[in-house]
Amino acid sequence: MSARILVVDDEPDIRILLKDILEDEGYEVDTAAHAKAANEKKRSNSPDLVLLDIWMPEIDGVTLLKEWKASNTDNCPVVMMSGHGTVETAVEATKIGAYDFVEKPLSMAKLLSTVKAALSSASNLARQESQARKEEPVGNSYAVRQLKLKFQNLSSSSDAVFLSGATGSGRKIWASYLGEISHPDKAMQIFDPGQKLDEFLSLNANLYIEEIIELDEGQQIDIYRAIEDKTRHSGTRLILSSRLDHLRLGEQAKMLPVLAACWSKAIRIPSLDEHIEDIPELLEYYVNWYGDHDQLPYRHFGVAAQNFLRNYSWDGDITQLKQFIQSILANSTDESIELDEIRQLLLQTKSVNVRKPENAIQITIDLGLDLRRAREVFEREYLAKHLGMCGNNIAELARRVGQERTHLYRKLKSLGLYSKKKS
Repeated sequence: MSARILVVDDEPDIRILLKDILEDEGYEVDTAAHAKAANEKKRSNSPDLVLLDIWMPEIDGVTLLKEWKASNTDNCPVVMMSGHGTVETAVEATKIGAYDFVEKPLSMAKLLSTVKAALSSASNLARQESQARKEEPVGNSYAVRQLKLKFQNLSSSSDAVFLSGATGSGRKIWASYLGEISHPDKAMQIFDPGQKLDEFLSLNANLYIEEIIELDEGQQIDIYRAIEDKTRHSGTRLILSSRLDHLRLGEQAKMLPVLAACWSKAIRIPSLDEHIEDIPELLEYYVNWYGDHDQLPYRHFGVAAQNFLRNYSWDGDITQLKQFIQSILANSTDESIELDEIRQLLLQTKSVNVRKPENAIQITIDLGLDLRRAREVFEREYLAKHLGMCGNNIAELARRVGQERTHLYRKLKSLGLYSKKKS
């Protein structure tokens, strides 16, 4: 979509000239001869840029700019146009908020480069503000790092992407992340059940549907056609999500079989139980997040508190963890969050439920073994479990167990857990 520019100048020849030139450059152009008309056009058409003459009858350009500033309606860059005798005034205008100024008689090359720079600056600022409001996937666990790598490998494509994962696992956060790294100049639009699907699919944006099973048969057919349509916007991304995997989707009577089959290649978003080592980082991230967005006080989780929360059973996954962080930040202004406060807050909502970690293992060791043999049994079971959890990746295993890689290779070989593949 081309940018819309409002030209405000009391000279008809200037307005006509600028309108013709800017339209030839692909911009949409409105014009106004005085301040009153400028206010009306600005209010009704929401321009992306205003070219504003300094000398105009009744209300001059600088006064008009000050009014926009005072009323907080200066929501786009303003470039002042000044005659030879008003350059100093134009410079003053930049101090009160104008992006830049151009001198009359106008140099078209200078004008067009200034217009382009002003629009680019506004676009970058809007993007930075948008990014500041977005949640991001958090964590440095193997599961999170692998998922980010997978999404980065998909970023150059515009094919539809399918996500699965438990309710509360953060599918929408990951969808936003994928849209941002794929097409950062496009906002993410989330489908509302009350919205017309054909209008939604026509948007030039990253499109996200949270739960595919909630669509009726006709909508599912339209979605499948959109997936198959290779002429869709090449600069957008369609991201479809479900809490169910493809087998369970296929069992649903209301689910279109050919669409359910698409989830056979879905990317699964892991539940929080699968990357509990990220909980300390998640705590810090959302403490800062709620401080920025809800103006809640900054508080720090003590070590005992962090360890307790790592072993807590988060039935609602990351969503429940976020709600808990928000509640405890509002619970007190004390900077430190300790274990007693956490227990009390959890007891107000439900019984304290500390889980046995799913990645725990039970090892049976014969007490008749000497210490060396018993240690060997433990090490073999311990390392075998970790090796499976990190997909036989030795570098990741070394990081997990805190061992230097060369020593770890020797240890795995001595325990019969590693052998070089023959070429």
